Amino acid sequence: MALYSFSKILTRRILLRCFSSGDGCKITTAGIIVVGDEILKGDVPDTNSTYLAVELHKLGLKLKKISVIGDEVKEVSEEVKNFSNSYDYVLTSGGIGPTHDDITYEAVAMAFDEPLYLHPELREICLKFYNTTDIPKSAKLTFNAGIVGIKMTYPNVSVKNVYMFPGIPELLVKSFNILKDALFKSNNKFYSKCIYFNLTEDKIVEVLYVLVKEYPDVQFGSYPKFFHRLYKVKVTIESSNEESMKKAYNQLLTMMPKQYIVDAEDV
Repeated sequence: MALYSFSKILTRRILLRCFSSGDGCKITTAGIIVVGDEILKGDVPDTNSTYLAVELHKLGLKLKKISVIGDEVKEVSEEVKNFSNSYDYVLTSGGIGPTHDDITYEAVAMAFDEPLYLHPELREICLKFYNTTDIPKSAKLTFNAGIVGIKMTYPNVSVKNVYMFPGIPELLVKSFNILKDALFKSNNKFYSKCIYFNLTEDKIVEVLYVLVKEYPDVQFGSYPKFFHRLYKVKVTIESSNEESMKKAYNQLLTMMPKQYIVDAEDV
């Protein structure tokens, strides 16, 4: 019985359901590529992809994939090309500094079969800091995205739908915050609620399975918490269709015994 329950939980976890908006509009997608040997070696923690994932979700973009690649031009180039063809927006983090292992500009140029180009405006900026002025030929520089009174010291460089951000977390956060609303457009918004249950995950998996089939435009997440003093499972209900989300949320509440539902304010 325990094996059966675990199997159903596992099935639920790998049963991925795509979001669709209430009016049938396509959800805008994004992919993140983190570049750097230091990430793969564990020398530096990757906080950038976590930050970008949260922020892109707030903007209504569906993040489809995060890839971490070492400082290999060909590998990064192939991943950039694949991501660019698969997602509406591609964000890279790292590899745009002045050292020998900063290869993102070169890799993006290779992905689009472009030569590197000595950009005159970027040259003037970089001479003040460091000698990195060769970028893909068709690259666009964005300093403030039309925000009056703000101009970044170092611009965001983009080619087609690929936007290259620095690997230093403080610089990435600053750059993204200035540019996010202007660069990353989505007509979508995600609506979500969560419910905490004071019972084990195997006790609710059948109910969730029923709801998954009944609400194809709603995504359910089940997250066990083994050592929390108040609850054992957190269930999230999310959709770009607010009405469907609310219906699924209310139905889950009615299908579960009230004594096992924990007040979210107590958690």
